[in-house]
Amino acid sequence: MQNRSFIANRSAVQYNPLMKEWIGMYKFRGHERYAPLLTALLIQAFQAMSDEQNSALAKEPPAPVAHSATHAQQTKPQWRPDAVTYVPVSSERLAERGFNQAERLAAGLATACRLPIVDLLQRQINTTKQSFKSRGERIETMKNAFSINPDGMKLIEELYRGSHLPTRKGISHAKPIQLLLVDDIYTTGSTLDACGRVILNAGFHMEMPVNVYTLTLARS
Repeated sequence: MQNRSFIANRSAVQYNPLMKEWIGMYKFRGHERYAPLLTALLIQAFQAMSDEQNSALAKEPPAPVAHSATHAQQTKPQWRPDAVTYVPVSSERLAERGFNQAERLAAGLATACRLPIVDLLQRQINTTKQSFKSRGERIETMKNAFSINPDGMKLIEELYRGSHLPTRKGISHAKPIQLLLVDDIYTTGSTLDACGRVILNAGFHMEMPVNVYTLTLARS
């Protein structure tokens, strides 16, 4: 996907017949016994993503420093999200299933990895099922499907301020918020891209840059 809103995606497994059955049993039939297994798979994918991002950071040239004492105090950059969020479902889907599977997965990951979880997005439109649509139809369907929650702007501001520690001179480093967006299945990436664009636009209007990374349970 060109000009996508997220920097990277990592999926735990391929969406094969077995995974389709497991996710379906959990997502549509509410079989809670699958939750620990699916969450464990997502945690493994997150660890692999962290390794990838840290490896990429290690290859970047170090920032220039004023003197050797400052250089000695520098540590290796480590990639770690400032918070986890998730793809929302419509109120109709929530009433049908009783829960949002992406939210459950995100909460399990956040708890295990000691990351804050934030409720940033809401679904404005109850879109029709995506599974039988073409890539173009999926992208068109996702337009204007999501928006920032009423408290979303405040949450972004809190994340931004929390990730900017003042220096000795009282000047904070202008680094983007690192946000991890979770969903269950990656097909074309149109849903994640639509959610990411809403988040990026909110950050842009607040002059608070955001980097969005996406993590999914399965990739089809």
